[in-house]
Amino acid sequence: MRQYELRLSPQRGWFHPFEKRIDRREGVDRVAIHRIRLRPDGLGVMVYELAGEFERVEALVDEELGSLGYWIEEFGDRIFVCSRFVPNETVTELLRVTRDFQVFLDPPLTYVRDGDLKVSLFATEESFQRARSVVPDDVDLSLETKQPFEPEENVFLASLTPKQRRLFETAIELGYYGSPRETTYEEIGREVGIAGGTVGEHLRKIEAKLVDHVVSASVTESPKRRQIQ
Repeated sequence: MRQYELRLSPQRGWFHPFEKRIDRREGVDRVAIHRIRLRPDGLGVMVYELAGEFERVEALVDEELGSLGYWIEEFGDRIFVCSRFVPNETVTELLRVTRDFQVFLDPPLTYVRDGDLKVSLFATEESFQRARSVVPDDVDLSLETKQPFEPEENVFLASLTPKQRRLFETAIELGYYGSPRETTYEEIGREVGIAGGTVGEHLRKIEAKLVDHVVSASVTESPKRRQIQ
C-alpha cells in the first residue's frame, strides 16, 4: 500500500461546466472538494468549498444548484456548499476509477493554479497503475510524490482497536488488497488467531471505518449562517 500525491489537469480548464461558470463569476473562487460521490440514481453529491463574499457565493449556488437542493454554511472565512449535482462524463469516469480499482481518496481535493486539482490517495501499486490507465482522455495526470503507507503515523489506524489494527495490517501484508488477492480469510485468521469464517466480517467493519475516514471533512467552527433549499 502506498500514498500518492497527484495533480489532475483538465484540458479545457475545468472538470465540470459548473466550475467554468464559477470562473466567470466575479468575486467567487474554487478552493477544495471535501466530499464527492455518485448516487445510485445517477446524480452526484458533493461538499464544495468556495471563497468570496458570502452573498455572491450564495447567489451563484442558488442560481446553479437551487433546483437540486443544497445547504450553504459560512465557517469563519470559509464557505461550504453541500449539494446534489448532475455529473458530466468526465466527472463520472473519474469517480468510477476510485470505485472500481480500490483507490481511496484522502480529502480534501484542493484546487491550485489554472484549475488543476491536487489529489492525495492511497492504493496498492497495481491498483494505482490500473486506475491511472483509465483516467479520461481530457484529463492529464501528473504523479508528484509516492511514498510507502506508514501505518504507525496514520490517523485512521489510530482509531482502530489493537485487534482491528493487527488484523488490517496482516491483511495488507499478506496481499488481501492485491489484485488478484494473494491470501484467504483462513490464512489471515491463522496469523492473528481468529476463525477464518469471521475474518471477512471484521474486515468489512474496518473498511467501513476506512471509507468514512477518507471521505469525511472535518469542520470544527460553529456556522454563522445556513440556508436549506
